[in-house]
Amino acid sequence: MWWPVPSDNVSQDSTVGVYVLGTIFTAMFYGLTFLQNLQYFDRFRRDSVAMKFLVLLLWLFDSTTMALSMQAVYMFAVARRGLSFAAIEVPGSVEVERAFSFAVVFIVQMFFVVRVWLLGRGHWYFAVLIGMVATTALITGLAATVQATDFGVASPHHPAYVDGLSAASAGLQIAADVMINASLYWLCSKCKHDSSRGTIRNALANVVNRGVLSTLLQLLTTITYFAARPRLVWISFHMASSKVHALSMLSTLNSRDLVNGLARDAEIADAQLRYRVERELNGASLPERPPMIPSIHQLRSQSSWFASHAKNPATATSDATSDRDDAKSAAGMTTTSGILGTASASASVSALSRGPSVHGRSTTAVDGY
Repeated sequence: MWWPVPSDNVSQDSTVGVYVLGTIFTAMFYGLTFLQNLQYFDRFRRDSVAMKFLVLLLWLFDSTTMALSMQAVYMFAVARRGLSFAAIEVPGSVEVERAFSFAVVFIVQMFFVVRVWLLGRGHWYFAVLIGMVATTALITGLAATVQATDFGVASPHHPAYVDGLSAASAGLQIAADVMINASLYWLCSKCKHDSSRGTIRNALANVVNRGVLSTLLQLLTTITYFAARPRLVWISFHMASSKVHALSMLSTLNSRDLVNGLARDAEIADAQLRYRVERELNGASLPERPPMIPSIHQLRSQSSWFASHAKNPATATSDATSDRDDAKSAAGMTTTSGILGTASASASVSALSRGPSVHGRSTTAVDGY
């Protein structure tokens, strides 16, 4: 890590003044992240234990970086204020703060890696690639921090590969942030958005939630680290970068909706629904041509009754004989019933013709009933 040396002949305004102003702005961002933490634990009490632990860990690391930055600025501005900035021995809190900043950025980047995987199940390789780049950035950054601590932060005798590790870590962090931004914008372009919010509010939310602001601070940190020497401008952007990264993650979590006490992410829900629909449509096998309606002859040939009688002619002959016998019996019963009906009708006519006595008895009997 580069640090001013006595030969740079830097002024107090370009070193201590920048450090103090950077710490003030960093404290403002830390206040926003602290409020976001309180809002998260107050609203989303039914989130998973793993998510709560991740947010708590992020808050602890973020608070540690803030405390270390304040300790360093106190050392330069108060405890050693009479000395030249380049002549002051760099406190160890500077490198420890840098290590915790790497950890904060890595946690936020892995959170967005999981989000990219959830938004684009069919494009899982995006998440894998971003995760590999973020992990490599963390490893190289921690290695550079350890090596700089061993040789001394402001020592001109440290090997050149230490600066190379620092530059590689910064470049990989920027690459991971840019890939996260591009992936989120591309994957969320098909999602439904809440039109009730204004355009400016949506734009500001996207700048923070997509990680655009944190990526911009990473770029400014890297540019000023190499271009603004010997002034200590880069330290201001570096301290604020971890806070803005944490703010982007917490703002994304707090922007979810609450449905019956449970958190619902509209973008992830819409993306998962589209993924399931596309998967079912791609997996459905449609017939090459519409099915043919069978004719009555095909149905009779496929019928079990017709098929059994066609295969057994003897059974068909006996069934036909029994059918003819049944028909003859039915005809005989019909003839017998017809003869009986005719005989009863003739008897009724002869009884009526015998005289009124029979008819009168019959009528009297009916009336008496």
